[in-house]
Amino acid sequence: MMIFAAASLQDLVADLVDELRAEELQADELQADEPLEVTVSFAGSNTLAQQIMASPGADLFLSADARWMDHLDDAGRLVTGSRRRIMSNRLVLVAREDAQLSTDAPQGDGLRALADTPFRHLAMGDPEAVPAGRYARSALTQLGLWDRVADRVLPSPNVRAALAWVESDPDILGIVYQTDAVTSDRVKVLAHLDPVPGLDITYHGAVVRDGSNPAAAERFLDLMASPKGRALLTEHGFIPVD
Repeated sequence: MMIFAAASLQDLVADLVDELRAEELQADELQADEPLEVTVSFAGSNTLAQQIMASPGADLFLSADARWMDHLDDAGRLVTGSRRRIMSNRLVLVAREDAQLSTDAPQGDGLRALADTPFRHLAMGDPEAVPAGRYARSALTQLGLWDRVADRVLPSPNVRAALAWVESDPDILGIVYQTDAVTSDRVKVLAHLDPVPGLDITYHGAVVRDGSNPAAAERFLDLMASPKGRALLTEHGFIPVD
């Protein structure tokens, strides 16, 4: 099975794959010497959707927003009825752990001080394409901050790349998902971004048409919706949705 998954799902998907393999062996659906073969490609949801459009091979698409899932759905690339809304997330403002910020640096709910904080760049997913970047731009626009920081934005191909920029330089702040922030012991959370009304941060999954193992892809989605799967989502900091 080939899974195309948003970069922010790396740790979660690894645990879900292990769980799926264990369940299938316990159910004797596979011989012990024939474990389920799974390959995962992680990137920005926009990049993955474009790859799925360009060539066959993917069995399952896990997107960080509805927009790129809609794109594939409209093009007839998804198995009818397989699409699911899975979970939600939050955005946070982060800095490297040793960053020396001024007393006016944003803390807690003080995100409005961001524009007056002495940082060189603000790393985030590319707001023209990457879901996390578009969410971040909308949140900053709602606060009246986007025009004040736009010239310092460092657009990244995915949210994990934005996190890596923050880890590399104490003068770079970043906006990433809270689930990415907790994976790094090199960054600290400065503030949480409030949700934008009418723009929920939601992840979607669907089976891709013409894949080599659609049955396994469907079982993976079933696992994500199961009590055990939802517990894993919560453990990794995601918010399961019905």
